[in-house]
Amino acid sequence: MTDQNEALRRRGLAFLRSKKALIHNAKVTMAYAGAKRLIAVIKANGYGHGDVWVARTLYDNLHVHDFAVATLAEGERVRQAMPEEEVQIVLLGVQPAEFAPEMVAQRLAPVAGSLDWLLRAVAALTQSDTNGVLSVHLAVDTGMGRLGAKSQEELAAMVDFVRTCPKLSLAGVMTHFATADEDNPGYYCQQLADFMKMVTGLGIEKDKWHLANSGSALFHRDDVPTDNIRVGSVLYGYNPAMQDRALPVELKPVASLVGRLWGVHLLKKGESLSYGATYTAKKDQWVGTIPIGYADGLKRVLSGMSVLVNGKREKILGRITMDQIVISLSERVPINTQVTFIGRDGEEEITIEEMADFGHTIPHELLTGFSDRIPRVDVAE
Repeated sequence: MTDQNEALRRRGLAFLRSKKALIHNAKVTMAYAGAKRLIAVIKANGYGHGDVWVARTLYDNLHVHDFAVATLAEGERVRQAMPEEEVQIVLLGVQPAEFAPEMVAQRLAPVAGSLDWLLRAVAALTQSDTNGVLSVHLAVDTGMGRLGAKSQEELAAMVDFVRTCPKLSLAGVMTHFATADEDNPGYYCQQLADFMKMVTGLGIEKDKWHLANSGSALFHRDDVPTDNIRVGSVLYGYNPAMQDRALPVELKPVASLVGRLWGVHLLKKGESLSYGATYTAKKDQWVGTIPIGYADGLKRVLSGMSVLVNGKREKILGRITMDQIVISLSERVPINTQVTFIGRDGEEEITIEEMADFGHTIPHELLTGFSDRIPRVDVAE
């Protein structure tokens, strides 16, 4: 792992990440929700922070031993780095049933959405030389519409099959809320009621239920079972509700993004810059070039947003290109001056929520979009 100065010297960019902030966020979220167990969602490479980095940090410091990813490849990568017997890795996304033998071999626990999927998974296990048991989490579709049982009868059939099949074991039952972080109590409450109606009476131990996502843990702790919480965004220190709801706990941003000016020059009055010549100088002005673009995850829709230079707000000028941007400078500054895209510089701060709001999107999309061209660097704070 390169340090910050080396990353900035060689690449001109650094995605900084704080173990201290990650640990803090996990602690305060569990305490606020009254959770006894945390299933840490680390899909999409830990929301861009590094899935193995997040998993090892939480396991080594808080002994969190449940993690959730989206794909088989993600699960295999995390398992190689987390061989500990008690570590459970849940595959949240839809998986091809024929890969059940690989899931057993890697001790990955898929989410099963139908009896048909379970039948096909068992067929694949029977045809292979796999001797282990496949742990499964059963999905209940209460309103996301992606996968899962839609009635108690359908869920009961799945539960009965798992309990009677020696090649399967029941690891959990779950659903996912569509509006937990929004001001839409009717839809949320209906999802919760449907889950409770479908699961109650099937004899599934409550310590196997996991349905509280980040929005539920923060905004519905008194309504939803929170002994087990399955959260992502709050771990990384941002508000899943953006500006629509105030956070009930203090979260600390895990990530910040900084770069360096690798070019500084005077743009003359009347001169234009970048593709489309969409920006033309109205007077002589200093500008700077930074080696970051949409190939790094700085999306074109962020053209015009603020960055920080020496504690002052500057603007991205013209269109963001694949590999470079040009920013305004209120004065001439030295080459290699640091530029902050996300984070604090002096009295000013740009949050991931501000960046997302400017781009008319959500923090999840931006953080997961920062490519591996940007070095990940651990910081003390």
